[in-house]
Amino acid sequence: MMEAVVLQSPGDPGVLRTMRVPVPRPADGEVLVRVHAVAVSSPDLSIRAGAVPAPLPLLLGSDASGEVVLVGPGVTEWSPSDRVVAVGDTLGRTRSGGYADYLTVSANELHSIPGNVSFLSCASISGTFSTAWSALFRDGRLGMNEEVVIINAAHPMGIAAVQICGWKGSKVIAVSNGRHARRLGALGAIRVISDSAPDLADRVAAVLDGQGASVVLDLTGSTLPASVQMLNRHGRIVLTGGGDPQLLDVHLLVDRQARVVGASNRIESVDVHHILKLLSEGTFLPVIDSVYPLSKASEAHNRAESNQSFGAVLLVPDRLYGSREEISQLFEEG
Repeated sequence: MMEAVVLQSPGDPGVLRTMRVPVPRPADGEVLVRVHAVAVSSPDLSIRAGAVPAPLPLLLGSDASGEVVLVGPGVTEWSPSDRVVAVGDTLGRTRSGGYADYLTVSANELHSIPGNVSFLSCASISGTFSTAWSALFRDGRLGMNEEVVIINAAHPMGIAAVQICGWKGSKVIAVSNGRHARRLGALGAIRVISDSAPDLADRVAAVLDGQGASVVLDLTGSTLPASVQMLNRHGRIVLTGGGDPQLLDVHLLVDRQARVVGASNRIESVDVHHILKLLSEGTFLPVIDSVYPLSKASEAHNRAESNQSFGAVLLVPDRLYGSREEISQLFEEG
């Protein structure tokens, strides 16, 4: 048996329950992974709150790192003790994820963790950087030396985007709570604008010498009219969030020949591999806000939803968080 956090019905963080459940067995093409760390992701929060439908009961957790324990039939590329991170589009969303001591995952959704990268660091960036990477490059067509505005930049995905854009030589303007200004600046933002400012577009133009941004990554959707006003000619807005519906100045959008695209959130294996390589080289930095034992998943969700957090909120199985005792028996009856 193993410890797992089970979502049986949507609601506030208090609905998360720690239970003992059977250790899953890997099917054809699957691998059993002993979880060392799992990130509290935006999909986790949305599914738990009932904002996104999902089959219940469910184990959340789409971004988990750990070590291979057992490989299922047909798996030849992984072996026990391999250090891996699982990044999948359905993990923790339509099938059980990493809020547990163990998880089963398709072998093709696993990636090798570089030797100098910790389980915690890998769990903190794998999903957020992959999603930001896809939004910026595949949906926003980010090139070299662009002018980028990132709205809700203190969100883990925003933190990833700040670093990715800086790596590509872009001027990054971060829109965020003012308390995070210094840390966003240290990660590469040339200016941080308070998200409570009533004149966001004017402030962006002032930073860019009267010009607009070529890309706006909007993680909320609630500032969409201002995002359109921030754009330069042929600019692109990439939306990852779905805030309250807003009235757009369509004439302005047409006049600037700009476009608005919803982020696909698709994750490509080649992107994850590239991100992990850059992490191992020190180009990208993991930013971890806090680490909780798995049994305190509700507290971790409260922290992730607060305006106080900056960076990834992680969960670690209780036995690793505390005593780090090894399990003597993986599979027990029941």
